Amino acid sequence: MKRIRIGLIGAGSAARGIHLPGFQLCEGVEVTAVCDRDAKAAEATGVAARFEDYQELLASGVDAVVIASPNHTHAEIVREAAAAGKHILCEKPLALNLEEARGMLEAVEQAGVVHMTAFTYQFTPAVNYLRHLVKSGALGRIRSVRAAYLMALSTHLLGWRSSREFAGSGVLADIGSHLIHLIRFTAGEIAGLTAAQRRFREDPSSDVEDWIAFLARLEEGACGTVEISRICPGRGAGITEEMFIEVYGSEGSGVFSLQDPCGLQVALGEDGRNPERGLTRREVPAEFLKIEGSPREVQAHPPRWGYRYDQAVQFVDSIRKGRAVTPTLHDGVRCQAVMQAALESCETGRWAEVAG
Repeated sequence: MKRIRIGLIGAGSAARGIHLPGFQLCEGVEVTAVCDRDAKAAEATGVAARFEDYQELLASGVDAVVIASPNHTHAEIVREAAAAGKHILCEKPLALNLEEARGMLEAVEQAGVVHMTAFTYQFTPAVNYLRHLVKSGALGRIRSVRAAYLMALSTHLLGWRSSREFAGSGVLADIGSHLIHLIRFTAGEIAGLTAAQRRFREDPSSDVEDWIAFLARLEEGACGTVEISRICPGRGAGITEEMFIEVYGSEGSGVFSLQDPCGLQVALGEDGRNPERGLTRREVPAEFLKIEGSPREVQAHPPRWGYRYDQAVQFVDSIRKGRAVTPTLHDGVRCQAVMQAALESCETGRWAEVAG
C-alpha cells in the first residue's frame, strides 16, 4: 500500500479536531506537514514539519492537502495546489462567490487531481439513512422540506467570519453551507428561492448577516422552508447546536436532528398513510453507521462526533482509487450557487433562480 503524505494548510479547530484524528485512523497515511501563521496552533497539531507559507508546504513532498484556512484564501491555494498535482480536500464554503468556486472546480478537473469539499455532516449516520429512505421511494413523492440550523452566538463565528471581505457572507457561509448541502444530499437540488436576512448584533466590526431564511422550490417540485441563525440563546454552539431536516412525502416522512445522529424520527408504511399516527424513533441500521471500508470502531468515539472522521477515510480511499466521490468540489459549487441566489434575493427582494 503506497504511503500517502498529507499537508494541513490551516491549523485551527477543524484541522485539529476533525481532519487530523480522521487521518490518524487511516492505514498508510501520515500528516507530514502543517502550515499556519499562528506558530502555537501549528505546534498544537504535533506535526514536525511546520511552515508559515503554504507554497513551502506544497514543495515539501506531500501528496495531498487539506485547506482549512479562511474562506478568502481558498481559491488561490486550490489553484496552486492543483497545478502542483496535489489532491485537495477544501473546507466549506469553497469561495467568496460563485465565479471563484467555478474557477476552483475547473482547476482541479484540468489537473486531474482528486477533490473533496469538507461537508462533514454528510457522514452522519442518520443523514445517510434519511437519504436512503428518500432514494428508495419509502417516503413516496417528496412534497415539502423544512430545515434549520440554529445556534447561539459563539466566539468562533466572530473575527474574519464576520467580515464579507474575508468570509463572503456571515451565518449563511459558515453554517448555512452545511445545511444547504444536506438538503441537496437528502431531498434534491434547490432550483429557486426567495430570501431575507438581518444583522442583529451591534458590532461595528461585522458587516454580515446573523440570520437568514428562505422559501425554496426544489427541482422535483417540492417546497422548502429554511432558517439559519446564530442568534438563538440556548441552542448551544460547537457540538451542542441544533440542525434538523424534515422531509415529508406522499407516503411517509423522515426527520433528522443533529442531536440524535444515530436515530431518525419516521412515519413509514401504514404510519405514513394514517393521519392519526405520529412519528416514531427508529435506530439507524448498522449499514449506515459508517461508510464502507471505514476502520473506525463505531463505539470508540462519541456518537455526536466520531462519524466526522469518515470524511478523511473517504478522501484517502478516493485518492487510492483515483476518483472523486461526493462531496466533491462540484458539490461545493452547487452549494455556492444556492448561497449566491439567497444573497441576490436579499438584495433585490425578488425570487432568484439558482444558477446551473
